[in-house]
Amino acid sequence: MLNIGITGQTGFIGTHLYNFFGLKKAEVVRIPFEDNYFEDVTKLKDFVRQCDVIIHLAALNRHNDPQTIYDTNILLVKKLLRALDSTGSKPHILFSSSTQEERDNMFGKSKKEGRELLARWAQENNAKFTGMIVPNVFGPFGNPYYNSVVATFSHQLTHNEEPKVEIDAQLKLIYIGELVELIWKAIRDGYSAEEHRIPHTSERKVTEILDLIRLFKTEYSDKGVFPLLNNKFEINLFNTFRCYMDIENHYPVKLKKNTDDRGTFVETIKSGLGGQVS
Repeated sequence: MLNIGITGQTGFIGTHLYNFFGLKKAEVVRIPFEDNYFEDVTKLKDFVRQCDVIIHLAALNRHNDPQTIYDTNILLVKKLLRALDSTGSKPHILFSSSTQEERDNMFGKSKKEGRELLARWAQENNAKFTGMIVPNVFGPFGNPYYNSVVATFSHQLTHNEEPKVEIDAQLKLIYIGELVELIWKAIRDGYSAEEHRIPHTSERKVTEILDLIRLFKTEYSDKGVFPLLNNKFEINLFNTFRCYMDIENHYPVKLKKNTDDRGTFVETIKSGLGGQVS
């Protein structure tokens, strides 16, 4: 049985991980974490003392002042390290960094230096450390304008807003469910590496992603037709899109009644392949 704690437990990735571990009751005990623990030394010490594994996700991703991003993220790492040292705890630490490490910005710099601080601590204390460098993550319940362009486009198109592409970049992507499985595998295997590059599972241009989401809106939201999904990426993207629908205004859907000499029927489900359920 593993006691697993997640800093940033209520964030996008943290929520999916926490729910996933809730399905592993025979193998995992979830150690609750709240963001205010970083402001309470006693609570933070109690947290790390209980954990066999800590997944450090807590971070500031966006702020008007880049220096605030850097200072905040480094401070969170240092507070975690102080709690570990003062309690003599040596859990397996998994750290979520970003491919932005390679870019010249304060977020990427904070992630790289935070990863290096944790790796150094692990080496000095003979502890396991997995420094994950994660590509762009998308999936249900990400925050628009914060977590992912997929979340932003899906929210905009389902709320009568028009998306705007600033830079048509080629994005390396991973679905949240795939990332969660890889993190769980690293924990089970006791995998330790200062730099562990999580492989992306798909790659698309921003405009290609927008075109697909726009198709989902037109076919599924407007016409009630399940679109033709050609691969796993499109299935995951469609499932992500659906969670952003404006449910209160979309439902109930008015169904068309068709009557002829044979009788009356109502189409309830239509497929992009041409089939229907009535």
